[in-house]
Amino acid sequence: MVVDGSGRSFLPDVGTSSPNAARLYDLLLGGKNSFEVDRQLHAELLKVAPEIPNLVRENRRWLGRMIETMVRDAGIDQFLDLGCGLPTTDNTHEIVQRLNPQATVVYVDNDPTVVTHGLALLADERTVHFVDADLTDPATVLADPVVAKVLDLSRPVGVLQGLVLHHIPGQARARKAVDGYLSAMAPGSHLAMTHPINPRDGGRLAEFATAVEDALRPAVSPIAFRTPAEVAALAEGLELLPPGLTTIADSCPTGDQSAKPTGVTRLVMAVLARK
Repeated sequence: MVVDGSGRSFLPDVGTSSPNAARLYDLLLGGKNSFEVDRQLHAELLKVAPEIPNLVRENRRWLGRMIETMVRDAGIDQFLDLGCGLPTTDNTHEIVQRLNPQATVVYVDNDPTVVTHGLALLADERTVHFVDADLTDPATVLADPVVAKVLDLSRPVGVLQGLVLHHIPGQARARKAVDGYLSAMAPGSHLAMTHPINPRDGGRLAEFATAVEDALRPAVSPIAFRTPAEVAALAEGLELLPPGLTTIADSCPTGDQSAKPTGVTRLVMAVLARK
């Protein structure tokens, strides 16, 4: 039995008969919250793209740098992490609270495995909260009693959408899952977004992206790798902060070229934007 942030108790439905996207992602990060069906898909994915673990690690490093930028440079002290996934090392609240122990973080996910672990991990936290909700419904998420109580939307909020929007088919639905949050928030709010791409131009990256999509489909269905232009459209109307919309491989905010990732990380685009 699990108790959520509103004091409600429930028994989560953690399926083990088919692979799970959150558990697969945890495996790629070196975690152990998985079942045999997840490990089988993990092995198949590594045959197609053996460097995929590097991609997910670089994705988390990039998000971590953007969180630090939002706290240090923009003074943001409240965060909404949408589609947060399973707890791992350097979670959003750990990065934030190293810089500002009083900052507030709200995690949102509706995967039963994630809900179970998230609520258990945060049971004793006072400034960190978990909400069981569908990120594709911004109005419902923002109206949730926990969100409405702990986030002050009259002040800037840092919104995180790391490798989640490819779960949403249809450009209009994905755009709603971005704009539905930022439009309700104060000027100065930031969005840190990463999204896998498929140029669909017949080139080597397109072939590789298609192979990865096909391999992921058993755990991530539907799946929607977008073209770079489609990813750019998701952040339309926001002010793109340096270095703009680029692949993780080309994004090096610290200026340390030796730290710049390469190869498979060209499969993911990243952007930090401001309302």
